[in-house]
Amino acid sequence: MSQTQAVRAVVRLARILERSSTQLSLPHYRVLSAIAEGHERASRLAIRLALGKPAISASVDTLIRQGLVSRHTSASDQRAARLQLTAQGVAALEQAEQAMAARLDEVLARCDVADDFVEQLAAVEVGVESLAAERLTAR
Repeated sequence: MSQTQAVRAVVRLARILERSSTQLSLPHYRVLSAIAEGHERASRLAIRLALGKPAISASVDTLIRQGLVSRHTSASDQRAARLQLTAQGVAALEQAEQAMAARLDEVLARCDVADDFVEQLAAVEVGVESLAAERLTAR
């Protein structure tokens, strides 16, 4: 398989997983999961997710309106707002992850290398995390 074919397969898989979640779009899922991982400020989210600040602001504002995220101003720095998942946000994230995991299981059931794929994907995640950490420290 060429790298181009691999990219196309990853993109198609992402789209399949996105369609499995009825409440969250993939961009909103990414924002919620990053907040859940401890990236509490919009500027850090933008770097972590490789998105512009306007895109993050729009996503965060939408998630706040939906009751999935809350924003808290820091007492020590009024400019710095911390983002936190609400109970509804935690539930939506868990529901989306369960739906996506079930859909991934459906895809992997059609593959003869399912176990290897999950292990290799875990290895890829190490590289993705390393790249994200470099972007965060470069700022």
